[in-house]
Amino acid sequence: MIKVSVIMGTYNSAPFIKRTVESVLSQAGNGTDFEIELLAIDDCSKDNTVEILRSLGLQPLSTQKPSGGPNRGRNIGLQNATGDYIALIDHDDTWHPEKIRTQLSVADRAPIITTGYQIIDSTRKTSSFVGSGEPSVIYFEKNETFRYRLARRKSGQPVYMSTIMISRELSSVLFEEEYGCVDYDWLLRLFEGNSSVHCNKVLAARYVSGENLSLQSRYREKEYDLSIHTAESYRKKYSSEVSEAIYRINGTRARYHYVVGEMELARVYLRKSAPGLKTSLYYLTSFAGSRLVKRLFRVFG
Repeated sequence: MIKVSVIMGTYNSAPFIKRTVESVLSQAGNGTDFEIELLAIDDCSKDNTVEILRSLGLQPLSTQKPSGGPNRGRNIGLQNATGDYIALIDHDDTWHPEKIRTQLSVADRAPIITTGYQIIDSTRKTSSFVGSGEPSVIYFEKNETFRYRLARRKSGQPVYMSTIMISRELSSVLFEEEYGCVDYDWLLRLFEGNSSVHCNKVLAARYVSGENLSLQSRYREKEYDLSIHTAESYRKKYSSEVSEAIYRINGTRARYHYVVGEMELARVYLRKSAPGLKTSLYYLTSFAGSRLVKRLFRVFG
């Protein structure tokens, strides 16, 4: 029987970890069409996350000391996974019951398979979708998604960590641990030279709140520094994509500062981002009108 290893890093996950675990173990076809190996790796939680995991029948691994992000735990998972395929899920996300079965149905077409997902923002009380209810499947040629990801384009294959499934042959591609919380470079190393498949149907839920790591200032600083460095390392081979990336990395940093009300810093990074109408509007409303913009539009996250 095909085995799917699911890697789930945890940290202070008590409020939602039961929901996440149950969404994995209740996958349609688990035990008949395939078997699931759920690897929980705890980053030295200060709450009762580990006790909850054990009560659910899991024996969580540990990073042994706090690592400051999910990457150390993800690597421990990759190094311990024994499945034919490997999937990742963030500790506060959930899967639709048909996710794994749907991905396995097209796994013979490419070593990387992603799905659509729903974004549930508890802070703004909104919900949006990346994908649709249609079971369409899109094939991406070798390096196609790599180039889109390098340039940080919104078009192309939608990629989110909790939707990714990879074949075992890619398990040696590990996450960086110096910063411990950035995945831009991992995605580039994963997709470079590989084809991929995207199942457009929405099969995962991403939960967003003010507590998310991606909204914390410490993470934004690390993400910016490593992303700039990573993009520049590809300059010789992919100059135009890198130039696009630098604009967009600065744009992302600008929108973060805009959302948290740090308008001076927002303007610094807006001046480094791609010129255009949207950039100009953000710049102008950073002086007056930002409250209305943030209420009407999803500026960041």
